[in-house]
Amino acid sequence: MTPSGPRGRSRRSPTSSSPRLTGSWRKRSRRSWASAPHPAAIPRRWGVKEAREDLPARVLSALIGAALLLLVLWAGLPLVLPALVLVLWLGSLELRGMFLRRGIGLNLPLLLGGGIFLFFLSLPQLHWHFPQVPWREVALGLFLIGGFSYELLRGADLSRFAFTLLAFLYLPWTLSYALPLRHLPDEGLGMWILSLPIVASFATDIGAYFVGRAFGRRKLAPEISPGKTVEGSVGGILVSFLALVLYTGLVREVFPFGLLELWLFSLLLSLAAQLGDLAESMLKRYCGVKDSGRFLPGHGGLLDRIDSLLFTLPLTYFLVVVFT
Repeated sequence: MTPSGPRGRSRRSPTSSSPRLTGSWRKRSRRSWASAPHPAAIPRRWGVKEAREDLPARVLSALIGAALLLLVLWAGLPLVLPALVLVLWLGSLELRGMFLRRGIGLNLPLLLGGGIFLFFLSLPQLHWHFPQVPWREVALGLFLIGGFSYELLRGADLSRFAFTLLAFLYLPWTLSYALPLRHLPDEGLGMWILSLPIVASFATDIGAYFVGRAFGRRKLAPEISPGKTVEGSVGGILVSFLALVLYTGLVREVFPFGLLELWLFSLLLSLAAQLGDLAESMLKRYCGVKDSGRFLPGHGGLLDRIDSLLFTLPLTYFLVVVFT
C-alpha cells in the first residue's frame, strides 16, 4: 500500500508531479521554439490599440489648439506676434533637445534673439513705410554676422554655427511669413488668407493619419519615417485638397482669386504640407527620436504639429504675391 499523509493522500516527491525532461521532450521543445515566428514577423496589433487609446487625447488637444488658433487669427497682430514668439521659444527648446542627442549644440540666445528680431522686421507696417528696404534679408545678414562673430570669440565651433543657421531658417524664418500674410492684401482679407495654410496643414495631418491607419501597406520613405505609407500620403493630399476646395467654396467671395487658382492653391499647399511633415521626420530620424517633445498630449512635441505649417506658410505668401 502506498504511504499516505494524514488525509490519505499519497506522498510524492516534489519533482514527481512535473514531467521528466526526457530527450524526446527536449527535441520537441527545440522544434517548437525553432518553428515559432520571429517577433518581427508578428503583426503589430498593439500599435492599433495604442493609437486608439491615444485618439481621445489627440482629438482633445486638436480641438483646444484649433480654438486658440482661431482666437489668434481673429485678434490679428496683437496676438499673432506674441503667439509666434511663444512658438519660437518652445520650438527652439525642442530643436536643442533633439540635436543634443547627436552631441550638437545650438546657439540658443542667437537663435531666439535673431528670430524675434526677424519677427519685428517682418511686420507689414514696416514694409508699408519703407517698401524699398528688404527687411527680411537685413535680418538674415545680421544673423550671419552675429553668428560668425560669436564663433570667432567662443571657440569657432562651425557645427554649432551651421546647425544654428539651419534652425533659424527652419523655424523663425518660415514662421515669420505669418505676419505679412495676416495683412495681405489688407487686414480684413488677411485673416482668410492666413487660414489657407492652416486648413491645408491640419487636413493633411488628419487625412494621412486615418487613411494610413486604415489602408497603409507600402512604405513611403522607410529610411526617413518608417510609419508613413504611400496610401497615407495620398490620403493626406486628397483630404487636404477636398478640405480646401470645400472651405474656399463656402467663403469664395472673400478670396481675391479665381476658381482655378484656388484649386491650384489647394493642390500645391497639400503637397507642401506633406513635404514639411517628411522634412521634420528627417530631422527626427537624424537625431534618433520618435517625437520632437511631449508638449501636446497624444501628439508629441510642438514641432510635430506645426511641421506642415512651416512649409505651407512661405508657399502661401509666394502664391498670393504672384496671383495678386
